[in-house]
Amino acid sequence: MKKIIWLLAAMAISSVSFAQLEIGVNGNLATTWLLNNNVSDQGENLNPVFSTGFAGGVLGTFFFTSTIGVGAELNFSSVNQKYDGNITDQMSFDAKDAVNYFQVPILLKLKTPSGFYFEIGPALNFLSSAKGEAQSSPADPDFDYSGRNIKTGLSTSVTGLLFGFGGRFPVTQHLVITAGLRFDYGLTDATEEQTQTEFTQNLLDENMGVAATFAHLDQQSNFSYEKTTMVTGGIQIGLLYAIGKKQKEESK
Repeated sequence: MKKIIWLLAAMAISSVSFAQLEIGVNGNLATTWLLNNNVSDQGENLNPVFSTGFAGGVLGTFFFTSTIGVGAELNFSSVNQKYDGNITDQMSFDAKDAVNYFQVPILLKLKTPSGFYFEIGPALNFLSSAKGEAQSSPADPDFDYSGRNIKTGLSTSVTGLLFGFGGRFPVTQHLVITAGLRFDYGLTDATEEQTQTEFTQNLLDENMGVAATFAHLDQQSNFSYEKTTMVTGGIQIGLLYAIGKKQKEESK
């Protein structure tokens, strides 16, 4: 028992001696996808197109040792998904679902003396707003729309697994720039399953986007729901300010 107490005391003292708080801002430019098997099965009638989005916000990380810490962030995240396809043999279209979230990642963070970092943890994405647009060619006013509110059919929250890695580059004794890659994979459904009656009514009300609509329709346009997975990945840049660095590091 005495050995255990001494071990815990030693760990506590070590944690205090290495205790360090980092606060800062970060930004992310990423490719963003809303993936669904029903959409993939549509063939030339509907194709997901390479799309980009962004995220940015504030963060804080507490390092218990010189290498291990836990951090939390509050970000605004934009997830866009573009589409193209054919309405008929003579008419094509382009469309876009633009979905915005407030994102709260809780991350385990690791860093090395050489400047490498790795982070992993859950990310909670809370739906903020969603707008849709579609443009046919040749133009058909009965099909085209812009600025449509498409929150109906989207999940109010999405839980994802976020991970990233990169480098830390000291600018001053307390100021650090980070640059790396970050990925977020949705573990829960980004769209919301509806009954056939609800789905039909929402189609009539014209308040759903492409992702929510085709999550409910198979290749033959039969009512059949499939889960939608949100995936993002791209470049992450951050600016950090360190408070309470280990004394030995401050004297360098």
